[in-house]
Amino acid sequence: MDTPQAIEKRFIYHANAVAFAAHIRRPKDFQFKAVASSCLPVTGGLAEATSGPQSFDETISFKAASTSAEGDFADTRRAVDFTQGNFGENELSTQTFVDARLSGLKIVGSPATGKPVTFIADELHARIESFSDRRTPIAFRGLEATINGVSVDGHQLIVTTAPEVCTQHETYDKLVKAYQDDSNFRKQFGALFYPTGHEKTGVGALLTKSSIPNAGGLILGTVVTSLRWAAQPAPGTEIRGNRLIIEGIGSVFFGEILYEHNSRRLTLLRFQLGSPVGADGSACDVQSNGQGWPPQA
Repeated sequence: MDTPQAIEKRFIYHANAVAFAAHIRRPKDFQFKAVASSCLPVTGGLAEATSGPQSFDETISFKAASTSAEGDFADTRRAVDFTQGNFGENELSTQTFVDARLSGLKIVGSPATGKPVTFIADELHARIESFSDRRTPIAFRGLEATINGVSVDGHQLIVTTAPEVCTQHETYDKLVKAYQDDSNFRKQFGALFYPTGHEKTGVGALLTKSSIPNAGGLILGTVVTSLRWAAQPAPGTEIRGNRLIIEGIGSVFFGEILYEHNSRRLTLLRFQLGSPVGADGSACDVQSNGQGWPPQA
């Protein structure tokens, strides 16, 4: 008879970051392959990547990009004790950091007037910090969403973010509970969570006015509380929530975040180009989660 295999206690790391990626679909097909991408192996460790300037014709360009992903035991000294052939007994807490930066992003379009229009984002920085004690849900204790130097033809756009929505409710259940139980939270931050289309139809989970919008447990929203012009609005633009519509370019979405149990994914900037170039892409996309093994019942 075979000897039963002992249960190996471990943490399965999962974190990744991409500084920039885009797919130009017209007038010709061109792929910006994922720029400066970092991905953690299952055992954790450190991944880093950088890139210098890149461009596509005169339509899209950036100056520099970098990412990093790091996962390790919170107490690295004690972790050494489990390298004597007893790795499978390690139940130490773990922490994961994932980071992405992009500078000098420029998108140039041509409205019907024929005069080029230029969108610029000088500084983009996204960062997520997560912690696991291997017994309770993963806590996302740190989130940075820096969006600076945004302008359209020299008209400055101020992007305001509220990372505290995430860090003060560091687990999925705490976020759901805050939305459900705290009317002040719903009043202040309710608009940051995207409707699913099921609110009125009752399809799927029964959602009430105090239920956080979700589809099968997935919550999609933004960390951007406002977009506003520093002075006069740029001509041919429109602001809708976290979306900036630019005539001759398309739409730019800021600070989108996806919440799942034990996972968060932040995309600092996403764009859909519609005239005259057709394309979609994203900048500073970071995700962190992981899983202790064996999972808790």
